[in-house]
Amino acid sequence: MRKNANILVDSDAFVALSKKDDTGHKKANALLERLLQKPVVFSTSNYVFSETVTVISQHLGRKQAALFIRELKAAESIFSVYWIDDEIESLAIEIFYNQTSKNVSFVDCTNMAILKKFNVDAIFSFDSIYKRNGFILVEDLRL
Repeated sequence: MRKNANILVDSDAFVALSKKDDTGHKKANALLERLLQKPVVFSTSNYVFSETVTVISQHLGRKQAALFIRELKAAESIFSVYWIDDEIESLAIEIFYNQTSKNVSFVDCTNMAILKKFNVDAIFSFDSIYKRNGFILVEDLRL
């Protein structure tokens, strides 16, 4: 039996799924539909959760942000949440120090720390920084 693929979801994917006029909306929906047909487990982090709530609130309003919170925190949610602890934060700081681009956020580095520490199969993101750091984007994942 094939093991479930572990997929980490980044803020840009959550926002693209939520915002109909986002440039990645159609692609995000198509990727999500493909993933939902496969044996996958979705996760995110408390940092991504915080960032996503803020961006959705700023771009779509507090009502949409509250809906996102309810959906992600619901008992039947398909998303588990990694909490950034001291160990992951230390690894993220190390990753941050090794970046050369000013456009790599600390949240991106925490995602890379999670990808590394927990051997996550791919990240659902449109940010090429992950590929440049040797990680697999969902769009490149063969299931």
